[in-house]
Amino acid sequence: MEAVTVRPMRAEEARDVRKMGRRAFAGLESLWVSKPGQALVAVREDKIVGAVLYKLMNAGGKKIAYVDYAFVDPDYHNQGIGGSLYRAATEFLWALGPDALTAIVKDDNVGSWSLFLKNGFSRVSLPQLAGQFGFWGAVKQYFATPFCFGVGMEYYVALRGRECPSGKTGGVRQMLAFVLANALLFPIALLGGTGSAGTLFAAYLLMLFAWVAGDFVGSRFSGRGWRFRFNNGGGLVCALANLGALYPMIGAWYPERYEKTAGFRRDMGITALGGWLAILGITAFSVLGGADRAFVRLLGQIGAMFLIYRMLPFYPFESFGGRRVYDWNRWVFGGMALISLAVVAAVNLP
Repeated sequence: MEAVTVRPMRAEEARDVRKMGRRAFAGLESLWVSKPGQALVAVREDKIVGAVLYKLMNAGGKKIAYVDYAFVDPDYHNQGIGGSLYRAATEFLWALGPDALTAIVKDDNVGSWSLFLKNGFSRVSLPQLAGQFGFWGAVKQYFATPFCFGVGMEYYVALRGRECPSGKTGGVRQMLAFVLANALLFPIALLGGTGSAGTLFAAYLLMLFAWVAGDFVGSRFSGRGWRFRFNNGGGLVCALANLGALYPMIGAWYPERYEKTAGFRRDMGITALGGWLAILGITAFSVLGGADRAFVRLLGQIGAMFLIYRMLPFYPFESFGGRRVYDWNRWVFGGMALISLAVVAAVNLP
C-alpha cells in the first residue's frame, strides 16, 4: 500500500476537503466544517484521505496556531493515517513559529485527543488557559473558536519549549468546578421564569448529585480506573438554553485508559446507565408520590428534562451519556428510551 504524503492544501482542493470533513462528522457537527482557508492534507495514491484545518491568531501577546479541524476520510479509518497526519501537522505548525498550538476535542473522541496528547498537547482548564495567555487572551480564544458552542468539548494546549501542565486529571476539584459552573448558570433559568429560586436550586443540586453519583456507581461494575472531569466547552449554548430549561454543562466519569473492544463499550455503557437509573428513580418517585409538594414536583420536572437529554445519542446531547449506551447495546438503549418517554409523559400528566 502506498505511503501517505502530507502537504499544504491547494486552493482548488478546499471544496473537496470541506466535503470530506462533513462526511467525517455526524449531525450538527458536520455543519460547522466550513470551506478551509489554510489546511494540510494527507494524500494516498493521488487521493486526499485526511486533513488538518488550522488558523493563526494572536492572544495575550502570543502567536497561536489553532487546529480548527482534524479528520480522516471515513473510508480510510484504522489504517494509521491519523497518526501520520497529526505528527506531520504538529511539525508543520511549529515551523510557522507560534508560541503555542491549541485545539478543542469532544470528550469521548479518543481517536483525536489521544493523538493530540501523543504530540505534546495537554488537556487544560479555563483557569490554566488564562494562566498561559492572560484573561483577555483566554476570552479571545474562547469566542474566536467554536469552544463557546462546543458542548462536551475540552481545550488542548501545547507550548513551545516546555510542557503545558494539565489541570484536567480529574478529582474533587473537577467536581467542584462542575457544580460551580452550573450554579453560576442557574440564575439564567430564573430569568426564564422556571420557578422559585431556593426550592428550585435545591432540587437542581440534588439531581446533579444523582447524575454524578449514579454514573460513579455504574463505573464500579468494571475493573477500570475512572476519574471525574468537568467539560467546560459550550458555556454560551448552555447559558442560552437555560432561558427555557435547566440545561447543565457536562461533567462525567472517564476511564483512565480507552480501548477498542466490546468489553470497553459495555463498561462505558453501564457507567452511563447507572446515572440514568439514578435520575429515573428520583423522577419516578416524584410521580408515585403524587408530586403534591413543590420540592418533589420540581424534582420530577428536572428529572424529566435530564431523562430526555440522556435518551438523545447525538450532538449536542450525546455527552449526557446516551451515546455510550447506544454504542454498547442498541436494545438496551431502546428500552432506556421507551422507559424514559413513559416516565416523562407521567410527569407531565395534568
